[in-house]
Amino acid sequence: MPPTTHTTQTATITSRGSNVNHNGKKQHRVVVVTGAAGAIGSATACAFLKAGFHVVGLDREPSITSVISCEHYTGFQVDLADEASTCEAVAESESHGRLAHVVSIAGGALPQEPSTAGDPMAVSAELFRASVDANLTTQFVVLRAALPLLRRNSGEDRSVALTSSFNALTGCGMPAYSAAKAALIGMMHALVTPLGCDGIRINVIAPGSVRTPRTERIWQHDPNHFERLEAGTALGRLGKPDDIARTFLAVSTLMSHVTGQVLVVDGGQMVKRA
Repeated sequence: MPPTTHTTQTATITSRGSNVNHNGKKQHRVVVVTGAAGAIGSATACAFLKAGFHVVGLDREPSITSVISCEHYTGFQVDLADEASTCEAVAESESHGRLAHVVSIAGGALPQEPSTAGDPMAVSAELFRASVDANLTTQFVVLRAALPLLRRNSGEDRSVALTSSFNALTGCGMPAYSAAKAALIGMMHALVTPLGCDGIRINVIAPGSVRTPRTERIWQHDPNHFERLEAGTALGRLGKPDDIARTFLAVSTLMSHVTGQVLVVDGGQMVKRA
C-alpha cells in the first residue's frame, strides 16, 4: 500500500473504558485497532481513547507510533501478513490492561484495482490473491492472535468488529476487493456460534464511500469520482472517518447483545434510486 498522509491527533480521556480490579486499582480495558495510522483507523482509535480505553494501534506505516499523542495509546509497526509479528504485537496489549475489543480496519483496495474495475481480464491472478490477502487473510490473522486473550477475560463484554464494505453487497466493480470483503461476512457468520460459546460477539461494519487521502490517491485517475458518488447518496454527502469511528465504538461498547450482524454505514448509497 502507498504511504499515508497523517496528522497527529490528541485525545481526552474519560473513565468509560476502565474498571477497578480486586486490589482496588484502576485497570484499563484495551482495544486493538488495526490500520490505526490511516484516516478511519486513527479516528477510531481516538474515539476509543475518549471513551477511556487504552488503544493498541497496529499498522505497517512507520507513523503508527506517533499518529496519536496520548499516554493511553501505544502503536506498533507491524505487517499483518506476518503472523508471528502480529501475535507478538497483540500480546503486548496485556501489559496495558485487559483486552476487551478488536477492531480490524487494515486493508482497502490496492492501488492497481480502481483502474481495472471494469474489466476482469485486467485483474491478474497475482493481483487477485494480493487483494484477498490484504483484505481477508490479515483480518483472520489478527483474530487468531487476539482470541486467546479475549477468551482469558471472561465475565465481561468482549467483541470483534471486522471491516467489510458496501462493495460486498452491491455491484461496484473491483472483483478481488469485493470478493474479499464479501468473504469477511461469510467468515463472521461461521464464527458467531463458536465465539458466542465464549461470550465473545462478532460483527461486520460495511462502510460506504469515505473520502480520505488514501482513496483520493487511488482514484486520482477519475477526477469526478467522489462527486458522482456523493450524488448517489440519500443523505447528500459521503461518509467521514468519524462516522465510521462512532459506529465501531457503538457496536463494540453499547450493543452488548448484538452479534452476527452486518451494519452498513453508507449514507443511503445502497438504497437511493436516481
